[in-house]
Amino acid sequence: MDRLQAELRALRQRVAELEAVRALLESAAQGIVVVDPKGEIVLVNARLEAMFGYRREELLGQKLEVLVPVELRTAHLGHRTRYAADPHVRPMGVGLDLTAQRKDGSRFPVEISLSYTETDNGLLQVGFVTDISERKHAEDALRRNEAQARAILEAAGQAILIVDERGTILSVNRQAELMFGSSRERLIGVPVETLLPERLRDRHIAHRATYFRDPHIRPMGRGLDLLARRADGTEFSVEISLSYVETDEGLRALAFVTDITQRKALERATRQTERLSALGQLSAGFAHEVNNPIGVMTTRIELMLMDAETNKLPADVVEDLKVLHRHAQRVAGITNSLLSFARQSPQERTLVNLNDVVTGVLSLVGRQYERQGVRMHHEAGSVPPVLGQTNALQQVVLNLVTNAAQAMPNGGDVTLTTSLHDGNVRLVVADTGAGIAPEHLPHIFEPFFTTKTTGTGLGLSVSYGILDDHHATVDVESKPGEGTRFIVTFPVG
Repeated sequence: MDRLQAELRALRQRVAELEAVRALLESAAQGIVVVDPKGEIVLVNARLEAMFGYRREELLGQKLEVLVPVELRTAHLGHRTRYAADPHVRPMGVGLDLTAQRKDGSRFPVEISLSYTETDNGLLQVGFVTDISERKHAEDALRRNEAQARAILEAAGQAILIVDERGTILSVNRQAELMFGSSRERLIGVPVETLLPERLRDRHIAHRATYFRDPHIRPMGRGLDLLARRADGTEFSVEISLSYVETDEGLRALAFVTDITQRKALERATRQTERLSALGQLSAGFAHEVNNPIGVMTTRIELMLMDAETNKLPADVVEDLKVLHRHAQRVAGITNSLLSFARQSPQERTLVNLNDVVTGVLSLVGRQYERQGVRMHHEAGSVPPVLGQTNALQQVVLNLVTNAAQAMPNGGDVTLTTSLHDGNVRLVVADTGAGIAPEHLPHIFEPFFTTKTTGTGLGLSVSYGILDDHHATVDVESKPGEGTRFIVTFPVG
């Protein structure tokens, strides 16, 4: 009985493992097919079904060659047999014209990577299938006809650059002009390295030389932080796929460039929200534990100060009590900030006019900062209301204005601009201060991060949490010596 139970447990564990593998296969972007030692299909994923137009029930038990054109099946059987005799992980299709056949008889070019796994029932071969029709269209068009190639390149959603062996840009499409902020007349004829940050150019020259010595189709950027540079000097994250074509004038590299700035921003925002949520729970507990004894201490010190006035205590004792009182109030302020940072309970929302919020904040602190040489400007656009909580939004604007003013100890200008942008309401808070150092920029919304000698480092974290709760986003643009712009975007209420 014990042995039977152990075998059942092992069987259940095996089933759970297989289910986990199946879930992974179903989520894959490539088509995946698994074949047994007889060449019969034992597993396919959803992507392969969609790619070939079959339901998996129609494929399971069929010979793998059903996915191959009829005239190629005999040759493919020989390839499969030889692979089974010497299995190894390898790519197929690079430099070759591999063709697959759908259920409806239509054919399409593919790249296939092969792997294998040993099981109790023998060797299983695993094929990872990628439909490369779009890439082939672009490459074939380039070989056949420059005019047709141009039409295809111009219609592509990616930026496409064609580069020769010297690294000179020979051709770009419209999307490349838009992505890099430069006309094709300025791009054609210059080294491709001009599209990279200066610090990366020497390294890229070496990579380019290596690629032309061994040209092949490959993706770049997945799992890496690849950067490109626009004409105005701004840098942005990209993914790049490389291909190549032989021409009468020599080898040409084709680079397909995708701007992944928004994806990166979404990933950072997701991580930031998760960190703030976890830290908020910790902060709430800590603040509640500290708040009560601090309240008692503050009250006792205030009573002692009142007694000191009545009983004429020595001046140094009174001064010590005042110091204790100031520091107790400072701790109370910090705990209140922590509670504000940690507060997650939704409050009642109403339609709020951002211009009214800005006006209210400037009437509160404008004169104070103007006495310090900081001039406040409000450029109020005609904007629809947003759905929000007035006090919370006032806190956000107050935090941004305070940070901007404190960044200009010798005076300067703070401009708050409201506008309608791409169907959303936008608030921009810009200053003419010293800017934020590049190494600090990724951390400014992290709790307790500050470069100032005073302050808790919670202001921007609290603001980020409030804006996230309002389904708003905040972006920062800053360069040392050129000031800073906080760009807050709200959905229309």
